[in-house]
Amino acid sequence: MMSFEIRRRLLLLFLVFCSATLIYAYLPFDNGSMIISVQQEDQMIENILFDEISLALNNSDVCITGVNYYEDLNSIVIGFEHRWLYTNSNVKTSLVDSVFIANSVIVTHQDEFAGKKIVFTGSAPKRNGKGDQKLVKIFQTEIAFDDALYVNWDELNDQGGQNKLNSTSFEYVWWHSDLFNRI
Repeated sequence: MMSFEIRRRLLLLFLVFCSATLIYAYLPFDNGSMIISVQQEDQMIENILFDEISLALNNSDVCITGVNYYEDLNSIVIGFEHRWLYTNSNVKTSLVDSVFIANSVIVTHQDEFAGKKIVFTGSAPKRNGKGDQKLVKIFQTEIAFDDALYVNWDELNDQGGQNKLNSTSFEYVWWHSDLFNRI
């Protein structure tokens, strides 16, 4: 009986020792910093950027729908959605203003986005002849982050900003064909 009790205690001590060793091996004791994978870090900055842009667009007709980083393309894709039908008269102005507002937020994250492309996409509801509604892509543009650093985004956040869109280092600006000629 005594031998069984000793074995049981030794086994318990062994398990405690093994558990302590495993815990010590996986806890970040070096300078208090944790090791975070690149994927986790990208996910964190995506969430931060989403929250910051959402806050900046708080009183806008446009809302942010997502922020995604694509490592193979070295690009951050930011999606916007206009709240009203794409035939609304201010849909283009609202989307362009949202791009300018978002860029003024993005350029504050130089360490995370240096050397990357920033792609903006915009969508809005479209109603067909039957009255059915669906979301359609109506806008896309792209700028290199390093080029975006040299633009005074706050200066562009005024009426007529969409006329300046092509002259602010954007690589291209695409509009849905129904909106192409509408100003």
